[in-house]
Amino acid sequence: MTSRRRGLSAGIVVGLAVCALAGTAGRAHAVGEERIATTTGSFLKIGLGARAMGMGGAFVAVANDPSAIYWNPAGLASIVRREAMVSNVQWPADISYTHLTYVAPVKKLGGSVGAQFGVLTTDIEETTEERPFGTGITFAYSDWQAGLTYSSRITDRLLFGIGAKYVHQDLGSEVGGTSANNILVDLGTIYYLGISSVRIGMTMAHFGPDFTPGGEFVSPVTGEQRTYDSFSPPTTFRFGMAWEPIEKENHRLTTSIEFNQPSDNEFDTRVGVEYEWSRRIAVRTGYDLNASDLKWSAGAGFYPEFGTVRGTLDYAYTDGGALGAIHRISIGGRF
Repeated sequence: MTSRRRGLSAGIVVGLAVCALAGTAGRAHAVGEERIATTTGSFLKIGLGARAMGMGGAFVAVANDPSAIYWNPAGLASIVRREAMVSNVQWPADISYTHLTYVAPVKKLGGSVGAQFGVLTTDIEETTEERPFGTGITFAYSDWQAGLTYSSRITDRLLFGIGAKYVHQDLGSEVGGTSANNILVDLGTIYYLGISSVRIGMTMAHFGPDFTPGGEFVSPVTGEQRTYDSFSPPTTFRFGMAWEPIEKENHRLTTSIEFNQPSDNEFDTRVGVEYEWSRRIAVRTGYDLNASDLKWSAGAGFYPEFGTVRGTLDYAYTDGGALGAIHRISIGGRF
């Protein structure tokens, strides 16, 4: 069989897979409704990187910068120089999530290794029945994760990545609560079909055992000593396709579509577009077809060079509806 026929056959298979996923959207919608609020570790759902979120989070098949450690660990194999990135997003209620990523190709391992650390922080003000607007006392709250990822190019078309991360979730430890720790795994692949730049990406993210909080508590109803219930991690399956219909020396247009099935929510479909000019400036936008809020995103990027170092500065805006505007910024370098 010729390579052209193999590429067309792969394209047909992928097309059928996309149709099957789209066809299950209605059923997944019902399942998602039944499982809302059945997982913990919700901060792991926060999309990483202003570039990816400027494309509406349709990034599983694009995944070619350090944020791939979140979207699809296989994408780290496409990074041929050392890269670092710090990303921050400001959520309503003064909630901040900051994430650091470092990626380095390692010839002896035949691939790339990535390290990550992310922390969500906020301060909660104490209130009482007598002082509903606050007592002046605040409590710090933080969740964090740290992990390592390995990615390799298995063939000239197939990339594979796997990562493990240690996750700590604070459950009110400063006010008599407890905390929960866990180790989760991310798996991902990217496959180039051999038809232009078309590729497909798949990821199973945040996969692992249940979170089990430590310690015990006294039941306010019976007064007996009880242990805390366990909750599942927010495991998510992502499948998507990306393609550059325009790819010239000074002009590059990337299009992407992604299908997500969270274990605790409804099936959703996302689309994104990015235009890059002369490898210096980029504009992008994206849309989540199934979200009730946080549907539309847009952003821009600027990539200056300082000698042998290429800097990256990306910004993304997401329309949060009733939540207000969500702002993200990422700063990085390739050296």
